[in-house]
Parts: sequence; structure tokens; C-alpha cells
Amino acid sequence: MKKVLNKPSWDAVLDASMCDKYNNAELTITIKLGFKQINPAAGSLTGTYNDYGDSRAPARKIDKWTKNSWDAWKFNFIQSAQKYWDSKYWLINNFSLFDYQDAGVKYIPNVWCRFKLLGADATPGFKSHHTIEVVRLNKAETWFGSHSKLYDSLDTNSVQKGTDSKGLPIMQKAHVHEIGHLLGLGHVDEGKPHCPSTNTNASACYGVSDSDKYAVMGQGMQLRDSNANPWRQALIEMFLKGNINLPNDWAPARVRHYPRTLAEVAANTKITTKPKR
Repeated sequence: MKKVLNKPSWDAVLDASMCDKYNNAELTITIKLGFKQINPAAGSLTGTYNDYGDSRAPARKIDKWTKNSWDAWKFNFIQSAQKYWDSKYWLINNFSLFDYQDAGVKYIPNVWCRFKLLGADATPGFKSHHTIEVVRLNKAETWFGSHSKLYDSLDTNSVQKGTDSKGLPIMQKAHVHEIGHLLGLGHVDEGKPHCPSTNTNASACYGVSDSDKYAVMGQGMQLRDSNANPWRQALIEMFLKGNINLPNDWAPARVRHYPRTLAEVAANTKITTKPKR
């Protein structure tokens, strides 16, 4: 069985065709990015571009992209971001959906969360979910104000985004954080009193406690269970089963959980050890 969900920001495919007593269904979210170079004006080799693409913000020195630098940046971006978000969660199926029989026994598969990132130059022939503009920073620059649709050539590097309560640096690769936004995730402290709803880019929204600061949707690189919500939401929309605000509906796990019998589902038994053949 396959089921498809197409959304403006990404596509999702649930594939249960490989299910048996050992293998779960796979839910793959795919994001297609169209990359667009931002180069110095009038064909110059060097120039400036403003933080966040805002003419009121500071201007940073930029260089013209070369074919080699452009191709290398795109490849690194796609490969590293996909690796970060792919295969990090298994969603527990408590709804007894897409069951199947193996040797006369009915099993309920869980859902393995997969992620695929496709990228190409932004052209009319490439249908993308998002167009991403990218500047190539001059070597004299160490920082640029980027956002989910405007990146810079350093965004794939690990850079310090803050400090914890002990004064230790908190490091982040900005592009994995921005892909989180494209998946639909907000900053780690959104919805808390200290994060203003009118400006979720305020520094407090990136985490106040050390635990939140270190989150990937804060200032760091650590995953949280809530980061599985795009895959949970996809299943909810596909099958009209579950509520994103109820933690046991398609509950995320970060270790592999094997398919269960109906009795094991009823008893809420979790199978994390591979069954014997």
C-alpha cells in the first residue's frame, strides 16, 4: 500500500509494501529546493549584500560564485542536511492501521521516518517547493544574516550561535536549522511567555534554558521528540487519525521499534529487539 500527501512546502509518501514481521512502513518527506545565486552587481567579482536581504541591515562583502564553488556548496548542503534529518524517528502505530498477515498472524507496523532533500538550480524546468537564494561571502566576513529562504556560503559550517549557563559555546550548522523551518518547525521556545508571538526571531525564542538552547531549533544541534511532528502531521492528514497535541498519537521513538501483533498493540508492548526468525 502507498499513500501520497502533497503540501505546498513538501511532499510525503507512506510505503507499506515492504512490511513483514521485521520491517515497518516507511514515511518519506521530500523537499525540493531551487537554488539561486546572489552575485555582485554588474558582473563584478566582488560587491556587497545586506543581511537578511534587507537594505536597512548591515552590508557584507560578497564574491561572485564560480562553477566549482557553486557545485561543491550545493552538494555539501544537500548531502549533509539530508543525513541530519533522515531516519531519526520511528512513530508508534497505536491505531492498528495498514495491518498485514505473516504466516497467519496479523501484525501492525510502525512507521520509519525518512527524509529526502532534492536540489537543483532554480529554473523554470525544475519544480521546487522553495527557492533559496545564496550569497558567497568574502573571506573577510565571518557572519551573515540569513533566513529560511536566504543562505550564505558558511551556513553548512559549524559556528558558534550562543553560550550556555557555564559560558561554553553552543555550535550549530545553520542549514539544518533552516531545513527544520521548511519542514514546518518553529523555534524551540515558541509558545512560551518569553517568546513574543509578534517576533518569533527574538533571541529568547532560541532557548533560555541550556536544554532548549542546545536544541536544533534553538542554537544547537540536538534533536527533540517534537522535531518528529512533520511526519506525525503527515500521517494524521493521510488517515484522519490522531491529534498532534496528544503525545501518544503516533508517538515518536528514537530507536527502532519492530511491528507488533494485535495483542501486543492492545497491551501497549514495545518491541525493540529484533524477533527471532
